[in-house]
Amino acid sequence: MTAIVVPVTLFICTTIVLIGFFYLSHKNKRIILDTIQKSIDSGNPLTPELLEQISNVQPPRVKDLRRGIVLLSIGVASFVAGLLFSDPDVSEAFKIIALLPGFIGIGFLIVWKMNRYKD
Repeated sequence: MTAIVVPVTLFICTTIVLIGFFYLSHKNKRIILDTIQKSIDSGNPLTPELLEQISNVQPPRVKDLRRGIVLLSIGVASFVAGLLFSDPDVSEAFKIIALLPGFIGIGFLIVWKMNRYKD
């Protein structure tokens, strides 16, 4: 029974997190667009400084570093979780799953280090 409950719970939790992330991201973009629309309707000029302030966009350099650190941390945490299990099958599964975010995080950090950003 637990062999089925754990993967299903993991899948459901992951799905809920992804749906929440995309919903909140969409909601944030919608609020920004509504603010811009209200500004246009009221006759205020749209300057590049205003658009930059409203969008609050981070430079790509910061995004790459942040994503790299977060993904690498998830990979390391999954690997450590794999070390804590006494069952060899579960331990190996966590170690294998840890490889994906770990290597993607390393890739983001390499891109961050090698890229010459113009911001």
